[in-house]
Amino acid sequence: MRGFAVLVASLLAASTSESLAVSQAVKDACTSDYAAYCSEHKVGTEALRSCMRAHRKMLTAGCIKALGHSDEVTKEDIRQYKAEMHKE
Repeated sequence: MRGFAVLVASLLAASTSESLAVSQAVKDACTSDYAAYCSEHKVGTEALRSCMRAHRKMLTAGCIKALGHSDEVTKEDIRQYKAEMHKE
């Protein structure tokens, strides 16, 4: 029983730290985008990051700005987004 309690505690800690990895500014700015496109993915996961990348052309300006000022996207993500936006 003690082992089970330790397992549950460690899973909760992991999920909490994962969700805390995303800044409050990104959460605030991207809530509607998350709900519209990627809500099946857990916050803070690579699956969510991939989903948001796939929908990058549909994200709101506020979300794009918040992501650009966060650690959630790479410099390559930003470069690619800017290149794509200048083509249109």
